[in-house]
Amino acid sequence: MLMRKVTVYLMVFIFLLSVALSGCSSKTQQNSANQEDKKQVLRLNLGEEPPRLDPQTTTDGVSFQVLNAVLEGLVRLGPDEKPQKGSGLAKDWKISEDGLHYTFYLKDNIYWSDGNPITAYDFEYSWKRALDPKTASDYAYIMFPIKNAEKYNAGKVTADEVGVKALDDKTLQVDLEAPTPYFLSLTAFVTYFPLEKSFVEKVGDKLATTPDTLVYSGPFILKEWNHEQNIVLVKNDKYWDKDNVKLDEIDFDMIKDMNTVAQNFDAGQYDVISVTGDYVEKYKDKVQIHPNGFTYFLAFNTKNPVFKNENIRKAFGLSISRKELTENVLKDGSFPAYGFVPYGIPGENGEFRKEVGDLFKEDVQKAKELLAKGMKELNITTLPRIVLIADDTDVAKRESQAIQEFWKKNLGINVELQNVPFKIRLQMYSQGQFDVMLTRWGADYNDPMTFLDLWVTQTSGQPNRVFYSNSEYDKLIQQAKQTNDNKIRMENMKKAEKILMEEMPISPLFFSATAYVQQDYIKGIVRHAVGVDNDWKWTYIEK
Repeated sequence: MLMRKVTVYLMVFIFLLSVALSGCSSKTQQNSANQEDKKQVLRLNLGEEPPRLDPQTTTDGVSFQVLNAVLEGLVRLGPDEKPQKGSGLAKDWKISEDGLHYTFYLKDNIYWSDGNPITAYDFEYSWKRALDPKTASDYAYIMFPIKNAEKYNAGKVTADEVGVKALDDKTLQVDLEAPTPYFLSLTAFVTYFPLEKSFVEKVGDKLATTPDTLVYSGPFILKEWNHEQNIVLVKNDKYWDKDNVKLDEIDFDMIKDMNTVAQNFDAGQYDVISVTGDYVEKYKDKVQIHPNGFTYFLAFNTKNPVFKNENIRKAFGLSISRKELTENVLKDGSFPAYGFVPYGIPGENGEFRKEVGDLFKEDVQKAKELLAKGMKELNITTLPRIVLIADDTDVAKRESQAIQEFWKKNLGINVELQNVPFKIRLQMYSQGQFDVMLTRWGADYNDPMTFLDLWVTQTSGQPNRVFYSNSEYDKLIQQAKQTNDNKIRMENMKKAEKILMEEMPISPLFFSATAYVQQDYIKGIVRHAVGVDNDWKWTYIEK
């Protein structure tokens, strides 16, 4: 009898214990679910694979966006595009009266994601690494305002002679060749981001090829990188301003097909998407248009015997209806370009573009006459095979097909199309492997010079991919860089742009805009027309 009572009591105890444990398990699962719901995750489509995540060697806007999220320089640009003290890794700076000497003071308690302190020596090392001829950085030229930077890049002086020096862990001294009013903005650009010297030397050629071969100084770190598929960023708990970073995670896909992207957005899989013109009408009640500071243009390879001829280049450029291209093909808020520097870039008293005005106009009859004149000068009666290179995205295919049709209809020329992946197109452009290419350039900093110094006669550090050369153009740009008088600077740059458009080694097509759709609960995305397109440091999800 006693044994039966004990057995009954034991069974009751086991039952009550199982109920209690079941309740605990349910609460644990519920708490876990609640925590997941509270997690701030931004879901986006990057569209392309970042070609390179080495800040000193990368050149493309896709990589820039990722790097701006995981790294940080001396300053970080805010919504007003202006560098503010304390916005980045520098807490303060001093500028000499003549504008030639800068002294930056780094914040206390700033660390790499591996726990090591970020120092002024990291900046000195990284900037000289970008300039080192062995690095072969396409963006080395953006550091040429620094004293002896161009000479070092050309192998004419040593690294010790470059005007950047760490005085101690917290103090960076920079000497310039000439006063450069936009230099502070340059320090917010990706090429100026620091890397940890010891880490770079440890990983060597594997740098920035996987999440664990890059060390981080920005709001986020790279957690996953499945090439050609997706990237996952998570909050950097070593970041100096982590308390003001609300997102826990950013998930990027790499989908090129716009229909798939739109379907994913409609299904709630994306929080923000950029849309092409065909989808602006679909989302007309929610779509927003943001000028993004890019000029899309045709780049003519002037080493090609055909495009070495100015009249033929101009014939190709003047035979395209930019209005039809923007209104009937793009339909995304982009508008025709009749100069290279886009609207929004400051000039002498207002906007540079408005002060200069249009520098050419389309004229099919004139284009036909120029083509005939150019072919006569080359002593040819038919043009050789010409290929237009463009990206392989849906919108790039439509743009290139429209351009092909303009040339066929207006000039009677059959141009072949070759649509290639973004990374391949960049390689072909940098190596001069093209006849004519549909490409783009965006403002790296808020000054016309970011567009106009591209076309000086090519040196070891200049990205003049069309191999254009004009001594008067070079002279005007050089003089603009050597004065602190804004009136003289602007006058010289205006004259230079007129020469560029008269000889037309490049033919601007349109100033682009980004049409995007965003869920109402997404707040705080900073969109730039200068430098990096998007900054997610201050983004949060309002639920």
